[in-house]
This record gives sequence, C-alpha cells and structure tokens, in this order.
Amino acid sequence: MINFKKINLKFKKSVFLILLLGVAVFAYSQPYNNSWINYSQKYYKFKVAETGIYRIDSIALVNSGIPLSTIDPQNFQLFARGVEVPLYIKGGNDGAFNGTDFIEFYGEYNDGWLDELLYGSVANQPNPYYSLFTDTISYYLTWNSSISNNRLTIETDTNFSFYTPINYFNKESVQYYTVGAQAGGVFRYYDGESFAGGALSMGYVPTEGWFDNYYLLGANKTKNIPTQNAYIGGPNAVVETVVLGESNFANLILDQHLRVSLGSIQLDSVFAGYQKINIQMNIPIGDIGVANTSINFESINDLGAGAARQTVSYIKINYPHTMDLEGKVTFDNLFLESHPTEAKSYLNFNNFNSSSNVIFMN
Repeated sequence: MINFKKINLKFKKSVFLILLLGVAVFAYSQPYNNSWINYSQKYYKFKVAETGIYRIDSIALVNSGIPLSTIDPQNFQLFARGVEVPLYIKGGNDGAFNGTDFIEFYGEYNDGWLDELLYGSVANQPNPYYSLFTDTISYYLTWNSSISNNRLTIETDTNFSFYTPINYFNKESVQYYTVGAQAGGVFRYYDGESFAGGALSMGYVPTEGWFDNYYLLGANKTKNIPTQNAYIGGPNAVVETVVLGESNFANLILDQHLRVSLGSIQLDSVFAGYQKINIQMNIPIGDIGVANTSINFESINDLGAGAARQTVSYIKINYPHTMDLEGKVTFDNLFLESHPTEAKSYLNFNNFNSSSNVIFMN
C-alpha cells in the first residue's frame, strides 16, 4: 500500500490552454473490463476517496517497496476505472527518480460510474454522481519498459499579448441528494416499485437508490444551487435534474403531476407511478441568482389521485462564469470550448486565493 498526500487544486491567475469542443476537464472513456492489466507487471494499490490533485514522493515509493533505483520514471503508469491516468513526474526526464522528484495526478472519488451496469444502461441510472456502495476507489501504480506512457505536459508559452482574453468559461454546479426516505424516524433506501405481496425486482430499477427525502401530493420542495459570478453577457444556462416518482395510485393510469420551476421558466410532466423523470431546461442568464439559484419541485394535485410521492436525485446547472474565482483556494468543474479564431484560449483569472505555487491541470 502506498501512502501519499493530497495537495490543493490551484489555478494560475493568467494562463491559457487548448480544449477540444465539448470536452470536459478530466473526462475520458471508461471500459468495464480488465484488459488494462498486464499480468507480467507488478501493481501497487492505494485508495482515493476525494477528488483532487495528489502527490506521491520518493519516500512513499521507497517505503512501499518499489525499487526506484531500477526504474526509469518515464516507465511509470497509473490506472483507475480501467484506464491509464495521465501523470506529471517532476524530474522524470533524466532517467532516475531522485530524492526531490515526485509523481502528481488528478484523482477522483468513486462516483456512480460502475453502478451503471447494475441498472442496465446510463438511461436507467438515477444518479451518476453517487455510488451505492462506497466513495473510495482503488488506484494502481505500475511500471513497464515504455517511455511513451500517458503524461501531462507543461505549457511553456508565456506570450500572453498574442492572445485575446476570453470573457467567461462554463461552470458546472452539481448537488446530489442521498439522505433517503424518512420513515419511522429513520431515513431509508428507496426500493423502487414493488409487485404483488411486496416482492421487489430481481435487478435494479430506475427508481431504486439513495435520493432526497420525498415530498407528497400538493406539496413542494425548493433547492438552492450555488451559481456565483454568472457572466451576464453569456449564453443561457442549462439545468439538468432527475426526479423520481415513488408511488402508484392504482385507480388512475396517470397519477403523478410534476412541476419544476426556475425563474420565469416552468416545466410540467404528467406520468404514471414509479418513473425516472429526466428534466432539462434552458434558463435565461438573467434568471440565474447572484449567489444561489432556487429551483422549485412541486407535486400538483389536479389529477384526482389520492396520493403521490416524489423525490429529487440530483441537480446540475451549467452556466457561463466570469473569470472571478470567488476567492477560493480550489476551483474545479470548469469547461471550455475551442477558441473560434485563435489557436489557444487565454484565461486571465482574478480573485483566486493563493499564497504559494499554483497548479492548473486539464
């Protein structure tokens, strides 16, 4: 087992980078198999439970029994979720892992990426941000004979005057809810739809999992999502949320009426019983709150149903954000499109709280 330390995720105040259209920071394809394993190599396992930038120094490697004196740092590989994770290795080009050298990488907590298999498809999975089993994932450090393993590269271009600063980036603000359904003074797992005699499905159903506490027929629930520093001159915000119907009034075919409201935008959905309802709304940027944006969920009592129960799984707001980093010491979940006319995008950040070296990773 390797011991390592997490370091703060930090951003340079004046940097630029290239991102492909629609590509998210740290996003990659995830195969569900063990084809990444080379059975002729040794793998050293360690756990990650929080998302952030991690550093493994030479002391940690030696104490774990890794024979550093026989390994070219360019040979190191790191795997998680079945794919190779890009590394930055300080001093890794001289063929030796010296005392002051270290490995850095972007590690992610265990979300619901693997639970998708239980539900049969991503379309049936109610919450991709939360694992039903654990928030901790294993990472595997190994080495081979290649000098072309997956690496992060350093941007050395500092000719800032060659580029026009962009006005905003897209910020993704996500909240997911896992408290469960309140019953008898405790909060319980949602089993989803049951059959005659209370029998449950042998597999996982879309209305099964850990979600927010429910609201009943005629009631509502309001959620506040952080949306600081929205760029008023930018495009519309996009809201994505999943709501679950968690009851079935047998006397009606259509027994649930959901209404989701944000600012001037309102969306209604009428459906039957236990259903996973995907909501997407384009929101005028003027309706985004200064600090938080309120979204209201309501079970409308107009269908003649005697009962209804609904709950929220998660909410995601993607909105244009100014270059003001809110005085934070860490900042993530930002997205960029390729610059329409220039080879690189120049990001001139401000209001970032840093008193030491700054790291920007993409």
